[in-house]
Amino acid sequence: MRRLRVPVAIAALMLSALSAWAQTSSGSTSSGSTPSGSTPTSAEANQSSLPEPYSADEFPSWAVGLRRFEIVSLGAFPLILFYTNFVFDISRFVEKGFAADYVPWPFKNESSYKLSNEEQIQSVAVAAVVSLVFGALDSFLMWRLSIE
Repeated sequence: MRRLRVPVAIAALMLSALSAWAQTSSGSTSSGSTPSGSTPTSAEANQSSLPEPYSADEFPSWAVGLRRFEIVSLGAFPLILFYTNFVFDISRFVEKGFAADYVPWPFKNESSYKLSNEEQIQSVAVAAVVSLVFGALDSFLMWRLSIE
């Protein structure tokens, strides 16, 4: 009985979405201000369900710069975290005299060294700081380009 709950719920959701879609698509063609068989006016044809795109002066420049800083910093974080962990693995491997228990990431196995919570927090903190520096550097370069 329990195994049937999820597929039945998914099927019911799909059927309700399909019926809602059918009602909206049939309602938009048959109803409206134009009688059936006539062409819509230019105002009705120009209306779209898509929102208008943002204009260049809709947001202040500092808000656009802050958003870019956020996007660059958060976008760079996963890549920088990967490279930070890789550098920490290599430095630990060299520091421990190239011991087999401390081999870096691509060569690790089940008997390899497991990171402590402090080491994991340290690598995430270093990656966060480096990604913030990366975002600040991008903001500085964009600011310099806007001055020129």
